[in-house]
Amino acid sequence: MSSTAALLEVDDLHTQFFTPSGVVRAVDGVSYHLKPGETLGVVGESGCGKSVTALSILRLVASPPGRITGGAIRFEGRDLLDLSEHEMEAIRGNHISMIFQEPMTSLNPLYTAGHQIAEAIALHQGLSRKDAMDGAIEMLRRVSIPEPERRAHAYPHQLSGGMRQRVMIAMALSCNPKVLIADEPTTALDVTIQAQILELMRELRERLGTAMILITHDLGVVAENADRVVVMYAGRKVEEAAVDELFDHPGHPYTVGLLGSIPQLDAAALAKTKRPRLTEIKGMVPSLARLPPGCTFAARCGFATDQCRTTYPPLEMHRAEHWVACWHADAMLGAQA
Repeated sequence: MSSTAALLEVDDLHTQFFTPSGVVRAVDGVSYHLKPGETLGVVGESGCGKSVTALSILRLVASPPGRITGGAIRFEGRDLLDLSEHEMEAIRGNHISMIFQEPMTSLNPLYTAGHQIAEAIALHQGLSRKDAMDGAIEMLRRVSIPEPERRAHAYPHQLSGGMRQRVMIAMALSCNPKVLIADEPTTALDVTIQAQILELMRELRERLGTAMILITHDLGVVAENADRVVVMYAGRKVEEAAVDELFDHPGHPYTVGLLGSIPQLDAAALAKTKRPRLTEIKGMVPSLARLPPGCTFAARCGFATDQCRTTYPPLEMHRAEHWVACWHADAMLGAQA
């Protein structure tokens, strides 16, 4: 797979959790890359390894029980897995930042919003406390928080969910990182605030040129914001393509199922007799500690054959820059031509 001028490369990454019930292969040979200024969408059901991959990039996987057991994570050509913890501290929040899923659990309730942003600025830019606080207020202004001087002295519980998420974005962008990892940045927000947060992230990306990994289960968010998409299932990458190519020509049955679960407003308007039923993916994601032989999606797939149940398919390019791990990819893509 081409990764020309890649800013960040995840190469055959393996992250495992060693538990009393067995070894959980949370990330099992995942590879993808991110170019400067690009937005990469990473999608899949809960438990498929999206967030663990992101935490592995920043080496934030809790150990024990977790451990990165193989692969490489290269940022500007340097393998982050070879760096010391002190060297990683200079990377986190400075060159690579992350917006976590739930801001109320990520923000420290004992410190004001401004203090927490200023702390990151002072740490990485070596500014005085006053200059760092001035920078924090400016970041709150840039993320469109009203009365930033006053909000900087507010504690997390005094802010709404949308404002807390904006504080998290301000903190993540306070040092102008080259890579921003956004892990479900609109979870638990109402649709109006969700739209505002996504628009804010688009504006900041265009203004600052930050490359972004957008982790979500919402394919609508991906369609509007991503340049390329990686689909993950049971700890592995099962498909990757440009966003338009993936939505127009999905090559993996799991991707087809995800797309089929999106509400279609035009179909709903045409259905005069009854509400159209959404397509569901039957069954559950298999236990990552006891993965079945063959394709991990076979038990839920209507196209599965004996070959699927015994041998895992290789990830191969079936169309230009369109990679699929499925024995039936050519047939599925050919049926859509």
